[in-house]
Amino acid sequence: MDKNLEEFQSMGIFKIYVEAYKVTLSWKKIFSQIALALILPLAIISLAQIEITDLLKKNIEFNLNTALRAICGLFLVILSLLSTSAVVYTIACIYSSKEITFKKVMTAVPKVLKRLTVTFLWNFLIVFLYNLIVVVIIFLLAIVYLVLARIFSVQLDWSSPITILVTVIIVLIPYMIGAIYIGLVWYLASVVSILEDIRGIEAMKKGKALVKGKIWISLITAIPLQICNMVNLFAFSSLVVQGESLGMAGRVSLGIFCLVLLVIFVHFGRVIQTIIYFVCKSYHKENIDKSSLVCHLDGYHLGDYESLSRGEVDNPV
Repeated sequence: MDKNLEEFQSMGIFKIYVEAYKVTLSWKKIFSQIALALILPLAIISLAQIEITDLLKKNIEFNLNTALRAICGLFLVILSLLSTSAVVYTIACIYSSKEITFKKVMTAVPKVLKRLTVTFLWNFLIVFLYNLIVVVIIFLLAIVYLVLARIFSVQLDWSSPITILVTVIIVLIPYMIGAIYIGLVWYLASVVSILEDIRGIEAMKKGKALVKGKIWISLITAIPLQICNMVNLFAFSSLVVQGESLGMAGRVSLGIFCLVLLVIFVHFGRVIQTIIYFVCKSYHKENIDKSSLVCHLDGYHLGDYESLSRGEVDNPV
């Protein structure tokens, strides 16, 4: 690869963002094509869902509204996986000095998507089971509370700030820590599914192994973009969807601005996600072999896959 293992090892948060900017700027044509083909539709549906939900929730039945939201959600998942597949594949081609064109990317994406979808479904199952376990635990805690309250004749004031704070500490904080950790594992497992010859639960295990030792840098690098996304979506909902006072021209202009921002945030999120994968690989001193990576990427066109070396450390980069 053009980059040395040591360069990835030494990357901090700021350098990761700089690297993402440099890669995007150097290959702006192909990334612009990917953005127009995959990320822009994703952003449009994301914002349109907010507008459609606001318009229809007052005028249609709950079941129909839920069905429409489910359909939008399905399209969002598909486009999200497609854009992830395209950007990760492109970044890998760039780092391995493999010739890359938009046509080659779009040819490879369907095969990449199949592998990524398997891992996504496993992640979905894990998240479902995690939430189910949390609900069961909360239910059991509620039963214990009711039993103790009856035995000792104690009644908590649920409107009390102290009660709310204790509840948050006992339930919400541990839940959020677990959910964020699962999110980070999926964050890396999705790249593993594309660049290595494993997928599904094995990719999730590999993502878990990679994130060890780099949890904080992965978290602090990824979270700002997620916050920016949420702020952008909140601004669109508050100022565009419900911002009658701005007038039609103002709302349209602001809506376009939010759309452009969302495309930018999603793109950089995908690029940074791939860079963090290489940073974690280098941290664990796993071989990032250029020839193996090229063979693996070629496999998406030829039908065979060769794994990006996972256990070798003798011949880095």
